[in-house]
Amino acid sequence: MSRLVRDVLVDAPTVAPAARGEEVYDLFSHDDDLLVVAVVDNRKPVGLVTRDQFFLRMADRHGRALFSKRPITYLMNKEPLIVEAGLPVEELNTQIVRDKPSALMDGFIAVRQGEFVGVGTSLELFTAMARESEERNHKLSALTEQLGRARIEALAASKAKSDFLATMSHEIRTPLNGVLGITQLLAATRLDKDQSEFVRVIDDSGQILMRLLNDILDLSKIEAGKMELDIQPFEPGQLARDAQTLWQARADQKTVDFTIEVNGAAEREFRGDAVRLKQVLFNLIGNAIKFTDEGTVDVSMAFHDIGRKRSVMRLEVHDTGCGICSSAQDGLFSAFTQADADTTRRHGGSGLGLAICKRLVELMGGTIGFRSAEGEGSVFWFEVPLQVHKAGETVAPAPSTPHVEQATASAPRILIAEDNAVNQAVAQGFLKLKGLEADCVDDGKQALEAVRARAYDLVLMDMEMPVMDGLEATRAIRDLQSDAATVPIIALTAHALSGVAERCRAAGMNAHVAKPIDREALFAAINEALAMDRRVNRKAA
Repeated sequence: MSRLVRDVLVDAPTVAPAARGEEVYDLFSHDDDLLVVAVVDNRKPVGLVTRDQFFLRMADRHGRALFSKRPITYLMNKEPLIVEAGLPVEELNTQIVRDKPSALMDGFIAVRQGEFVGVGTSLELFTAMARESEERNHKLSALTEQLGRARIEALAASKAKSDFLATMSHEIRTPLNGVLGITQLLAATRLDKDQSEFVRVIDDSGQILMRLLNDILDLSKIEAGKMELDIQPFEPGQLARDAQTLWQARADQKTVDFTIEVNGAAEREFRGDAVRLKQVLFNLIGNAIKFTDEGTVDVSMAFHDIGRKRSVMRLEVHDTGCGICSSAQDGLFSAFTQADADTTRRHGGSGLGLAICKRLVELMGGTIGFRSAEGEGSVFWFEVPLQVHKAGETVAPAPSTPHVEQATASAPRILIAEDNAVNQAVAQGFLKLKGLEADCVDDGKQALEAVRARAYDLVLMDMEMPVMDGLEATRAIRDLQSDAATVPIIALTAHALSGVAERCRAAGMNAHVAKPIDREALFAAINEALAMDRRVNRKAA
């Protein structure tokens, strides 16, 4: 609490205006610590006598003879600084510096409603300020210590949250891999119409659960500042084609006209995070189709140059759907928010999509917004700055990934290291679709022993297993003093947090496939690993 003027007053005598100089001389002479004497008339302050100034005047030639018998009014400061006793000391300092710097040497008078209360000196004022500064420093030190503890607790809570999400992600993805994997295997068998519909419903439900899990993880990574962009060259036309391919069937199911138009990007290549751009665009398109029961969903993609090597990509998604009421528009980009409860019940969803879109766009240095009126449709848009990578050159299409060939006499020997029996069955089932066989082991130690005992062409390695996990097993295999040390290893991981791919590569794995396993992604990784192994073996030969 700040000190007041009354707290820094000193014990000093007062004299009447008629007091003679010799009386004040005696006061100062008899008290070496007395620095100031106030001149008071009927409780009203009229002046101030400071020790140094008084003795200087008295020491002048004939000074004592002149002033000893005269009233003290001849020697006093007739215009001292007078302040209210209840004024905070900090304000007093400000007033002294601003209005009367001489008060630092002369002292000041405190009054209450015009009546004399006491006097103060620069020494007492400095002492009070030093004391306040010391107390403030103690408080700041205590606050710093509290903030340090709070930071440590916050970091611990954040780590606990991340660890919890990582664990829950793994635990949920593991059985979900079984559900979606078996569903894909069922879909590849001969089913009647009703069975096919049942399988489709199971797959749709599993995919919804998968999207919800991914949304929660994305939001957590963004909030923790762990979301990193992967800036790579990309072609806008390919982004549009991917969107058309993915969402055309959904639009056709609802008999909604769906179009995508690209302007100002012909034969140009840009640098940006195509995966995150696609995530935002797909979310906006998915919402537009979901909330449009009839009419159109039109997407426009335009590029505006803002320099020789810079451009802004603007994407707009127009729909003729139900629109958004004005009362729901303010919080639309907040997490777990949808237009209204009825919409949530009719169309489903967690309300995380737009919140993630906003944060991803802002992470890329862009902006996002919308225009909408209830019953009149909506326009969602976002703008993101991009680097121009190439102009006037078409991007060569990526080579298509060949399918794994049917098993022959020289079919690759594959080992699956997986502790979950259902996931073993899923992986084996996917391989059997292409006529491939595989051996299975339950942990990393068994995988190491199997690779030592038999020459395998490929290992599918789960990351988390008892006895020895996949990373440790991979490092042990790479340390073998035999040809087995070079066997291609693909991680099968239910981890979805950042850094998993880096950990896999650091351990010596060639690639990783996320669970739930998508069979096309699995076969693409297998093809690449086997092709790379063949190239390495040819060079070695």
